[in-house]
Amino acid sequence: MSGLPSGSDIRLPWHLRLPGPLERDFTDFFRDSVARVAPWAALNVVVLLSLALALEFSMSPEVAASTWRPRLLCLMLAVATALVARHGEWRRWLHGLSMALALAVALTGDWMALTVDHPLAFSLFLQTPLAILLMSVLLRVPFYWAVAGSVVMIGALAASLYQGGRTGDDLAMVLLLLSLSSASMSLFGQYIYERLLRQHFLSENVLFQHRDELHSANRVLESQATVDGLTGCLNRRGMESRLDELLHGFSRGGGKERVSVLLFDIDFFKQYNDTYGHLAGDECLKAVASIPRSLTQGDKDFVARYGGEEFMVVLANTSLKDALVVAERMRTRIEQLGLPHSGSRVSQVVTISVGVTCAGEHAADANTLIKCADEALYQAKGAGRNQVAYMNDQGRVLAL
Repeated sequence: MSGLPSGSDIRLPWHLRLPGPLERDFTDFFRDSVARVAPWAALNVVVLLSLALALEFSMSPEVAASTWRPRLLCLMLAVATALVARHGEWRRWLHGLSMALALAVALTGDWMALTVDHPLAFSLFLQTPLAILLMSVLLRVPFYWAVAGSVVMIGALAASLYQGGRTGDDLAMVLLLLSLSSASMSLFGQYIYERLLRQHFLSENVLFQHRDELHSANRVLESQATVDGLTGCLNRRGMESRLDELLHGFSRGGGKERVSVLLFDIDFFKQYNDTYGHLAGDECLKAVASIPRSLTQGDKDFVARYGGEEFMVVLANTSLKDALVVAERMRTRIEQLGLPHSGSRVSQVVTISVGVTCAGEHAADANTLIKCADEALYQAKGAGRNQVAYMNDQGRVLAL
């Protein structure tokens, strides 16, 4: 047997782009993965910028007087990046702020290298390769953003080196080659990282689809196992499970008295089948079952086919008095269907007899509750059928 596809066999194009909806989902996935480490990366930048400013002040207060404002700008952007990464509703700005931080580090370095009057001022040009590493390795901006940012930073560095005249051609060439090396290595690493992350995303997406399909299949199988195929009501297995669950939930909350059970069957249904045939009998069952299903409104209420022509209605949050109102309304509406029944001894149309009980001291569990409803149904049938009988709180069976 061949295994399920895992997503690892899906080939990514060289340009990494996915179809529209998948690309949007991946953008969110990528941003969320980066947001988990972005605050720590921003904290690293804050520490490095603070150390640089302290070093510049120790070297020369005049140098620090020129560099503290650019340093403060970068510090503010780093703090903003950390804050945006920690708030889900702001994360759509994360990549933009990360790019702005990296550009600020590179461009302020170029500006300070041109304006600071110090023999070591040329070293500030090294902020460009550091900014490229920051952008691609620490803050993990998307690959194509990183490519565009690297081009801008290296272009600004080249213009500063050759137009400012602060360094010789040899030193300018060394700085440019260092920046190009940093860019090529970091961009290659970013490309591989994003490719692997996209592959992981596709694998997760495929596995999610498998899980969703499996869940849907399980729901279909569960429905087939617990639902009566003819009437659409729960079958006996489903009824027992739901009723036990309902009684257990109310018993923990001290509210068992609020679960009511209505047990009814169709009067003289055997004669109906003998007179009209089994196909007509099936249609009769479906028509009769539709009435209680239309009367159950609560999320926890349900209708089950208990036997051949016997049905059960379970009402949660319903007192005995309200359950009797529902039972009588159900009996009346089924009689008003006007399904002909010449074999009945009580009417010329299909009718039902109903037994009603409510969970309480005399019926605390499912088996006892069903037994009490069955006794009430037996009383309704013995009293002439086409009527409702119930068991009161004292355990006495009375006709309505």
